[in-house]
Amino acid sequence: MKQQISSFLIDDSRDARNQFFLAFDLLQVSKACICFDHVDHAAAFCTAQPDTPDYIFLRVQQPAEDGKRMLDQLRQIPSLENTPVIFYAAAFTPEDMTRMKSLGAADWLVKSSDLHQLKNCLHTMLEAFERRQTAVPPLPEVALSPVLV
Repeated sequence: MKQQISSFLIDDSRDARNQFFLAFDLLQVSKACICFDHVDHAAAFCTAQPDTPDYIFLRVQQPAEDGKRMLDQLRQIPSLENTPVIFYAAAFTPEDMTRMKSLGAADWLVKSSDLHQLKNCLHTMLEAFERRQTAVPPLPEVALSPVLV
């Protein structure tokens, strides 16, 4: 797994932010986990800060309703338009999962109240992302031919 990652966590619950931060700390891969309690705060931070996170974790209370609006807000920030956004909530229906993928979410994570289970889920998810990134085959080399002008 990539040694040092940075992430944004957008969650209005201080306790949940602390748990998430601790889970990242236990993984020992976090360069920075910057927490926000609202999407607008993340947007303001991004306009002042040139660095972009490797991942954005977005907690949604009601995935079907909140998810699209919040993801749209994040995608309007030029520096974040290609950053993987992972939704997380206490539960997801299969319809929620399908809808989130169609909206452009990179993945989803069921929020666990157990710190070590959350850490293990994050580890599995981050390894899967890394495998996907390294599994992209290189473009075939094309032989160049002379062009007469």
